[in-house]
Amino acid sequence: MIRIPKITIGRSEGDIEKYGSKKGTGYIGKHLVGDKGEAHVANPIYMDLSRPHVIGVFGKRGTGKSYSMGTMAEEILKAPESISNNLSAIIVDPMGIYWSMKFPNENDTALLDDWGLKPDAMDVQLYIPEGQAEEFREKDIPYDKTFTIKPGELSTSDWAMTFDIKLNEPRGILLEKVLRDLEEDYGEDYSLDNMVEYASTQGDFKEETRKALKNRFNAAKEWGIFSVEGSELSEFTERGTLTILDLSLFGAIRGSWSVRSLVVGLLSNKILRERMSSKRLEEMREMEGMQTSESPIVWMFIDEAHQFLPNDGETPASDPLLSWVKIGREPGVSLVLCTQQPYKLNPDALSQCDVVLSHRLTSKADIDALKNIMQNYMRYDLSTYIDNLPKAKGCAICLDDNSERVYKLRMRPRVSWHAGGTPTAIKDE
Repeated sequence: MIRIPKITIGRSEGDIEKYGSKKGTGYIGKHLVGDKGEAHVANPIYMDLSRPHVIGVFGKRGTGKSYSMGTMAEEILKAPESISNNLSAIIVDPMGIYWSMKFPNENDTALLDDWGLKPDAMDVQLYIPEGQAEEFREKDIPYDKTFTIKPGELSTSDWAMTFDIKLNEPRGILLEKVLRDLEEDYGEDYSLDNMVEYASTQGDFKEETRKALKNRFNAAKEWGIFSVEGSELSEFTERGTLTILDLSLFGAIRGSWSVRSLVVGLLSNKILRERMSSKRLEEMREMEGMQTSESPIVWMFIDEAHQFLPNDGETPASDPLLSWVKIGREPGVSLVLCTQQPYKLNPDALSQCDVVLSHRLTSKADIDALKNIMQNYMRYDLSTYIDNLPKAKGCAICLDDNSERVYKLRMRPRVSWHAGGTPTAIKDE
């Protein structure tokens, strides 16, 4: 009897010896043997879920990168309770395609059967900005809860980047003065109306400067994300849950990516601080012989990641996400960055990926960006690996720094419905 070797990406040899190849992992696909049209699927491939990682998921449009990210997220929910209870996952969804995970993938029943799987709805929590709830209801799009953030939690630089204001210009100086005065009077508990009021009463500044800043604050009211109370962090990071943060409807407003980045930056900062605090308590308890986790390890999946963490310039999410990239392993946070343009992703983030999952790429700029992180365990040029992939959706190469191996694989089909397919004018009769 031939014994099929198990492949587990993202897991060190030490952890394989301690935990084996399957405990605390997710089934994400099958190994591809052979090249191009001659390739066929072989043994299953698992991905480590038990340790923090920085994972890059890349591929040109239509190759299945967002689909693959959904597959990974499904595995966190499908993990045994003893594992999933120590995990929490968040999908940042700027395109509005992950709400469909609430429904089973009935369209691919035969394909799933070939893989030994069945259609299944995921028990996800879909969050939308409070001010967009009516629009979601009108369009009959399901959601579970709304969220808001406190204006007082934003720094001066956060507001300046969001409003595209330079801090050394009159509007930037006024902005800093307004926020400083508000903090003295209210702490963090002030509203956008308070901000408009304080901008109006700064007589040392020209009327046109005050009016320009007031207009920015009034525009921010229309985003539907601010309230004096703000949402509690615990809502997004409950044990064993997958939260989808749907930011798609911001696309209709000016500077929409800055607004999305503002939300992601604040959330990232909060989660990292919480995990750093929890880590200290966990280490103290471990010294006393107790093995309890204060809060779950958090996985954050970000689609269109180059918009939040660009290689040119910065957004309100840049510094918080770079902190996840550089120090997240220690407190226990994982980051999955998904983009069709890896050359536009911050190079520090790219270089820190311990697992890279690349679907087909054809742009020279994108391939060159990945070549910059090529490792000495790669036998061939990156282009050779990519060129040898079959053209079927879901096929990818995986660079795994943990095992220092390169694998070709085909991602498994989703058990939940994927709403991110490309529309067609041709309808089935």
